[in-house]
Amino acid sequence: MTPLEMAARTLFWFFVYGLLGWCVEVVYAAFKVHRLVNRGFLCGPICPIYGIGMVGLLYCIQRLPANGQEPGVVTTFLVGLVLTTLIELIGGWVLFKLYHIRWWDYSHLKFNLGGYICPQFSLLWGLGSVIMVKGLHPLMARAGNSIPLRALLPLDAVLLVFFLIDVGVSTAAAIGLNKRLKEIDELRAKLRISSDKLTEVLGTGAMTADTLLDEQKLQLALAKLESRDNAAELRAELTTRAEALRAKLRDIDLDKLGTRRLLRAFPQMKSLRYGETLASTRAALIHLRQLAENAKKAAKEAADTAADKLHKPEV
Repeated sequence: MTPLEMAARTLFWFFVYGLLGWCVEVVYAAFKVHRLVNRGFLCGPICPIYGIGMVGLLYCIQRLPANGQEPGVVTTFLVGLVLTTLIELIGGWVLFKLYHIRWWDYSHLKFNLGGYICPQFSLLWGLGSVIMVKGLHPLMARAGNSIPLRALLPLDAVLLVFFLIDVGVSTAAAIGLNKRLKEIDELRAKLRISSDKLTEVLGTGAMTADTLLDEQKLQLALAKLESRDNAAELRAELTTRAEALRAKLRDIDLDKLGTRRLLRAFPQMKSLRYGETLASTRAALIHLRQLAENAKKAAKEAADTAADKLHKPEV
């Protein structure tokens, strides 16, 4: 096999197993959270860490000395366990250093290492390696290796272009996530100041996040400011900052290929700089969606009631 053909087939299997890994992640998430989630760092249906892991595993297995025989199940299990665990550790650490965000976290599991890896999942990677190398790959190789080089090269080229575009878009989304968290963190700090001012004026407890996010509740709370000193100034300050926070959260909820997708794809994500803000943002998004759903239901009920009155025959 020429170096060109080896590179082309390596790239092909990278894409194939990156896609299969994405499918595994989606199915796993569907069972866990009971909904379909586009898992993975990239927008497209590929998890590069699976593609790298499987390609690296195949090369390692092929180069193991085995006296002319294929490595056994135990050897495959051990090699797969060590290799995939190292890839997961390095990948998690690199992503953390780049974006200051831990995209997955095993801290809740026993004997984890920095939250990046844990023996429970390492054992699963080892078992999966045996299934893939001994079971699935020989079947897939019959079809994949029969693709002629003249067809494989343009296929790889097209997939590589889309992959690189996806990497660029997803990298921008990850950078944008940190930027949005910073903006929300600053808004939350300003709102705390405004809330403290309100506490001093009214002598009551600080406003809850639910009150700040719900415009009707906010206006009811601000109604208590009537006839108080600096009432108009404080009302305008709180209203403006609360609306700015709601606007930022709405932007995140509409960013289906960026921040919103990353938050859904990595439910265990942790931010080094904005840990509290990240948690409050998740909770706020859920609350805003619930408010929007309640508003839709109320509007539908009002429309149904009006329609019933319109069509109800007069007695």
